Amino acid sequence: MSTIARNHRTIFPLRCVQLAFTVQLAFTVQLALAVQPSFGQSPDIVMIAIDDLRPMLGCYGNHKIQSPNIDSLANNGVVFERAYCQYAKCGTSRLSLMTGLRPDSIGIFSNKASDVVNFRTQHPKIDSIARWLKRAGYHTQSFGKIYHDGWDHSDDWSTDSFPGRDREMLEITNDQDVSAPTMIAERLHCPVMQAPDVHDDHLFAGRMTTKVVHTLNHFEDPEPLFLAIGFRRPHLPFVAPKSYFDQYQIDDSWLAANQNPNADAPLMAWFNSDGYVGSARKAGLAMPLRPAYNEARDWNGYEMRSYQGVPNEGPIPHATQINLIHAYAACISYVDAQIGRILRTLRQSPRFKNAIIILWSDHGWHLGEHSAWGKMTNFEIATRVPLIVSAPHVTPGRTHHITELVDLYPTLCDLAKVPKPDHLEGESLLQVLKQDDLSQKSAEKSVALSQYTRFRNRYMGRAIRTQNHRYVAWFDQHEDRIVARELYDHRVDPHENNNLASSNEHKTTVANFDKQVHRLFKLSTAEP
Repeated sequence: MSTIARNHRTIFPLRCVQLAFTVQLAFTVQLALAVQPSFGQSPDIVMIAIDDLRPMLGCYGNHKIQSPNIDSLANNGVVFERAYCQYAKCGTSRLSLMTGLRPDSIGIFSNKASDVVNFRTQHPKIDSIARWLKRAGYHTQSFGKIYHDGWDHSDDWSTDSFPGRDREMLEITNDQDVSAPTMIAERLHCPVMQAPDVHDDHLFAGRMTTKVVHTLNHFEDPEPLFLAIGFRRPHLPFVAPKSYFDQYQIDDSWLAANQNPNADAPLMAWFNSDGYVGSARKAGLAMPLRPAYNEARDWNGYEMRSYQGVPNEGPIPHATQINLIHAYAACISYVDAQIGRILRTLRQSPRFKNAIIILWSDHGWHLGEHSAWGKMTNFEIATRVPLIVSAPHVTPGRTHHITELVDLYPTLCDLAKVPKPDHLEGESLLQVLKQDDLSQKSAEKSVALSQYTRFRNRYMGRAIRTQNHRYVAWFDQHEDRIVARELYDHRVDPHENNNLASSNEHKTTVANFDKQVHRLFKLSTAEP
């Protein structure tokens, strides 16, 4: 065989390999460009989460509250008037939002860390919105509380998250020396509120915000940024610098007008202390497992009652109620001021001035309504949340389009211009945001779904919120049947004080809702 022939045999396979490699490399680059959009194609996103915040803000019509910075964001964005969480408790609500799955699909109805570990072990292919954007080429980073404390997942973030200290939620100041570093209180010995005369940065929220501002000012990566920022206040304990307490003079007009439970509503609708029997026992108290009406009133709101400064049971004194509402309002204004620092940094930044900004809360909060304090009910006051979206080319305004927190994952995907994973159970809000006349979209989505368990998961309350009604069916999960119902007509009863479910006049409406609750929650039990 000639030398030329031998060289030809040697060179030809090599060229084939080179050609195949070149084709494969081109395909890989094209795929990477499709799945990992470069900066300039996908926008920077800043997501702000606020713990336990009901829509008690100026931009939601409460002009007693000092929230100028959130209000300014609302003036430049879309305010969702009817946004609802899927479960009025931190862990499940936040996991639902971050995964795009409804509570029944998650199967977690507690704040136990072991439950979320089991969920992630059993569903390794369910990406959170943070991990999904990270896969798509985003630099993802978090500060504060995004998931329930202790539930953070390192795979979500491109760099170490900054949640604060272990049990940072229980941060308090030293009464003997407020200038000393803050400390983490023992849960059953933690004061319910504090108003220390300190600067904003003395508390974690201020220190965290300083780090957020530094990150924004020094972020030079070419990848688009997904920055998640979670504020823990106004979650208990109500701790904020004294200057924010000084902004308010609280009087009786701030108190809930409907402090008595509706006599026609089932006890499990408004009694939200059933998960605290063990906590009460640790304090040497005997909370009944299944209380009667008067017992339930005396123990209601035990999440708050378990802190120092509030009676463990019995009536909460008038002056204490005033002080609690005062402290809740001060915490809102303190967080608002920190958000103002972030917004100013974004607006002054050549890069981030056009960033998408989304602000939400994980659920609402009772301030005495229906005798309850805290969250953990299916009422409007516990499930309705503030939601504001500001983005380039989105006309600012307000919409009554019924919205759920589970809708945020697909919405973020559309805003980020990345594909959506197949597992999502919410609906993108992009078409709502694109409307010049937001009122035209108010009736397109018919319902929001929420749910809550009672008495060690024996009962599940499943709520449907439509344009005019809230309906709740309470299921005995051992017997697979509805044992109690609630129906409220928001056209005449916005505070949900009159349960119409047992009225003959509304029998047909209740029957229709019974069918809807089975269909919308995809229940395996037979429809009535």
